[in-house]
Amino acid sequence: MIKTTPLRVLEQTERLSHRDSAHTLTRIIEDGTNCSYFESMIITQKAQEIFGIGDYNTDVAIQPGQTVWKAISLDEPAGKPLEKCVFKRIVLTQRCFDEDEEVSQKYTSSARRVQQIVRMTHEAYEQGTLLTQEDLACLLNSDVRTIRRDIQRYQEKHDVLIPTRGNKMDIGPGVTHRDKAVEQFIQGKDAVSIGRDLQHSLKAVERYINTFCRVVYCMNEVQNTLKTAMVVGVSVTLVNRYLALRDRYRNTKNYRERLEEIERVGSCFWQAQDSKKKSGLKAGRKR
Repeated sequence: MIKTTPLRVLEQTERLSHRDSAHTLTRIIEDGTNCSYFESMIITQKAQEIFGIGDYNTDVAIQPGQTVWKAISLDEPAGKPLEKCVFKRIVLTQRCFDEDEEVSQKYTSSARRVQQIVRMTHEAYEQGTLLTQEDLACLLNSDVRTIRRDIQRYQEKHDVLIPTRGNKMDIGPGVTHRDKAVEQFIQGKDAVSIGRDLQHSLKAVERYINTFCRVVYCMNEVQNTLKTAMVVGVSVTLVNRYLALRDRYRNTKNYRERLEEIERVGSCFWQAQDSKKKSGLKAGRKR
């Protein structure tokens, strides 16, 4: 048989894959346990996922101030024993140095801790997991009673929901701190006032506002929530929440007054970076 160039490349790729550690482990499992090759691959995949190696290695994504954590999957029902729950590896921003220091200086160290709680619980939620109060106490070198008190005070004061595992049953209809910040922006408040009201850093509030403007503008350009999420670099869940806020206010006077600023901010990001990401998206497979 005459070997074409694509066939030779394919054979070369297959030979090189035999040197991969995952392939080696799969063969060892297959030979030592009398499992099928398919079963051995599944075991290898689960081992990589549990120990964070191979395709599940998150070290390349870690930035200063971030940490790898194992949190309970969002799919686990409330009341299920902890030892029977599925855990997933996630990356959390434990310290965002500039923002946390800004809040600590303007308010108190307690306000900084609340900001860390809010940030990490939402990061965990967007990665398909939920943090417990025990998780937060460990991450912030605090005790559970302090974490519980911080969460209760923040939720009562700002009428928002922090997505912990204890709040799982109420996550759907709850209002988040991001929603609250964007809502106040639409209603006419500036970023400084919003930050003071929510006890958040100015940089964090500006990021929420800029992301909202980008989502709205990008959605108008691509007309697709998944593509919008990929271009802006956020979850589809967050895109849907921001679009729901837009739809709620789009026919009000407040929104019409803000529309010019929303378009200006969104347009700046679109011209500088977002449109380039759009052109780089791979086309879907034709069926």
